[in-house]
Amino acid sequence: MKNLWKAGIMALIFSTLLFASEKLLILGVDVSMLHEIERLGGRFYDIGVEKDCLEILKDYGVNWIRLRIWNDPRDEFKRPLGGGNCDHENMTELAARAKRYDLKVLIDFHYSDWWADPGKQSKPKAWRDLHGEDLQKALYDYTKFVLEYMKERGVHVDMVQLGNELNNGFLWPDGQNIWSERERVR
Repeated sequence: MKNLWKAGIMALIFSTLLFASEKLLILGVDVSMLHEIERLGGRFYDIGVEKDCLEILKDYGVNWIRLRIWNDPRDEFKRPLGGGNCDHENMTELAARAKRYDLKVLIDFHYSDWWADPGKQSKPKAWRDLHGEDLQKALYDYTKFVLEYMKERGVHVDMVQLGNELNNGFLWPDGQNIWSERERVR
């Protein structure tokens, strides 16, 4: 009887772990370029049948999408910079479509007008002259603005990523991690 009790406890623990691991599994895809690909005429097919790209991803087990947000991905003449033109309007449209397929949505704020990665973390042009508390306030206000914009349009964001590839800091030069520079010199 004593061993049966132990076996029961072990079965309960094991089934709880299995259930928990199923719920936590994230199979995600960054689809930030999708808006631009479709704008330029791109279409998607599954075994010869044209479908929404997000529907195809869902059908093959994807349960999360990631969307990057750039503050103002346009040049001084208001022309798109490319790379997906990931402004909050375009990404809100994609997030709304994803929600129609019951996909979870992760928003990745780059806090830049263009790609942010370990080699470059440029501040948005609108924040170029901001420092200290003014820069902190701009970051807070922008994050709040975008999330409220999405919420007002019926998009519930499931996860937020603050910054992208922050190994060396972000919002350079203000937030640059000087320790990583020293390590590279060694």
